[in-house]
Amino acid sequence: MEMTISEVAEVLETSVPRVTRAMKRLGIVPTQGLRNDRRVQVLESSKVAVLEDELGIAPSVEGYTREDLFVLATINLSPYGFRSVHAVSCAAAISATTAAKVVARLTQKGLIIVSPQRELLNRKVVTVSTLHANRHHKEWRRLSGQIAMVRLPKQSSTSPKIVPRRFWHLFWNADPLQLPLAEHADFIATRMLLSDEPQAIAWAATNLPPTSIERTANMRSTPEEDRQWLRSLAMAMSSEN
Repeated sequence: MEMTISEVAEVLETSVPRVTRAMKRLGIVPTQGLRNDRRVQVLESSKVAVLEDELGIAPSVEGYTREDLFVLATINLSPYGFRSVHAVSCAAAISATTAAKVVARLTQKGLIIVSPQRELLNRKVVTVSTLHANRHHKEWRRLSGQIAMVRLPKQSSTSPKIVPRRFWHLFWNADPLQLPLAEHADFIATRMLLSDEPQAIAWAATNLPPTSIERTANMRSTPEEDRQWLRSLAMAMSSEN
């Protein structure tokens, strides 16, 4: 089905200028079509799908901008929260300036809460501020259906090459910069999956191959109580891939 540029903007709940900028950025060229016996520029369904991936989709909600919905959906999808507005802006695919304004506004409304969280960093326990969804707020419950309808802009998937800096303390007797994931996945899996840090375990489960998780489960030094959940995790990640 062909759509005009204004129709695409209406479906995506955004403006025509934003759609045209995205078309230029992606090299999308419209074709000629007919509307009421008039020639207009139209886009094929495949090109509309590309624009949907690029711009995302958010429902129209009175009192909230498109970017508000993107941030709420982003926060909602992160069980561990975000440690900075910059991280929110990257995940929501909006500018840092816009993210700062949106986070401040939504925090004032009570939909986002800032809570202290204790983490182990460089073998020291530190307290950091984390942005979380306030799902118990009555306004969040009212918006939950619309938040679930948000389709965030598709991020370019670039696989990490090394372990993130926040987990380097787990490798006290090695240089993390000299441990590329492609070559040392098994060793990295052992250190992270057998740690006591939920965020390290979650990162390893998401970014390391299921075979490395399974090898960790089968190591002689792995505690018996950890073997079963590690094997289940490896099976679950294998089925997703």
